Amino acid sequence: MELNLKKVTEIKNITAMLEHQKFVLQSVSDQKHLFRKELLKSFEWLNEKELFELFTWLKSNFYFSHKDCVEQAFRHSLIQEGA
Repeated sequence: MELNLKKVTEIKNITAMLEHQKFVLQSVSDQKHLFRKELLKSFEWLNEKELFELFTWLKSNFYFSHKDCVEQAFRHSLIQEGA
C-alpha cells in the first residue's frame, strides 16, 4: 500500500488548524469582541467535521461565559449553509 504523503500532510494541517483555533480562542476568552472575531474566523478555515469538534469543545469550555457568541456564530453558519 503506497503512502500518500500529500494526503497525510493535509490531514495534519487540518488538525493543526483546529488546535490552533482552540488555542487562540482560549487565549482571547477574556475579551469578548476578540473571542467572537476569532470564532467567526474558524468558519473560514475549518471543515464541517472540525466545526462540530470545535462546537463540542466550546460547549465544554466556554458555553456559559460566551453562550451568545457561540450560538450566534453557529446559527449564522447553519443559515448560510441552507441558503
